[in-house]
Amino acid sequence: MTLPGDPNLARRIPAIEYHDTEYKGGQTVQMTTPWFLAQMEWLNDNGYYTLNNEEMLRFVQGEYQPPKRSCFLRFDVGMPIYRNLQEVIVPTLVRYGFRATFFVLTSAIKESSNTNDVCWSHLREWEQTGLIEIGSHGVYHPDYRTASTATRVWDARESKRIIESQLGHPIRFFAFPFDSVPNNPGALLKLFGYQLGFAGNSRIKDRSILFKDPNPYSLPCYYPYSYRKIYPQITGTARLTFGQMIEAAIR
Repeated sequence: MTLPGDPNLARRIPAIEYHDTEYKGGQTVQMTTPWFLAQMEWLNDNGYYTLNNEEMLRFVQGEYQPPKRSCFLRFDVGMPIYRNLQEVIVPTLVRYGFRATFFVLTSAIKESSNTNDVCWSHLREWEQTGLIEIGSHGVYHPDYRTASTATRVWDARESKRIIESQLGHPIRFFAFPFDSVPNNPGALLKLFGYQLGFAGNSRIKDRSILFKDPNPYSLPCYYPYSYRKIYPQITGTARLTFGQMIEAAIR
């Protein structure tokens, strides 16, 4: 039996938040396909294990410790990015055997489309790889910190109902739109059976998820973004590269 204090087991896990591989969230918050591919290659070459949802939940609950070099990959799906997902992201995950959770904005998922929209059939197809799971990112992407209680309740409830009716199975994870967390997020999410909630900078000084984490409904994430003038340094770090940021996250 391996003891919880085993230095080879994780006590801190970085959740890494992506959108698409040509994402531009601002002048200094950008991603390119070559950067994304290099980051996935770095994780693979350095022996990182990617957690599925059950493993992530059990880690947060203090019931399971994966290898120290572990991470959780998160992709927010709320824009018409089908081709990027189908041609870049999903094949890359399959190539390395990486697990990931796609947090979907239900208003952006279509019944059918001849354009670049993501459809429910695409999500069902990607689930069949055995590598991709689905979580909720809400219906219309409200700011949960400033929205009314009625809006938060409706959005969290309705998005879960829609996803479960379309996919035919329960979902358990929620990612807050804008990474904006309301007061007492657990009181809201537990109403509808969510078991974990993800944010971004909910803990400024330490963005790693902790073994038996005390805040399971406002889990922090790492941003892998940069801009051309400074890459391979990552925006918002002390001039760290992606690899240096992740290595620091598990220490």
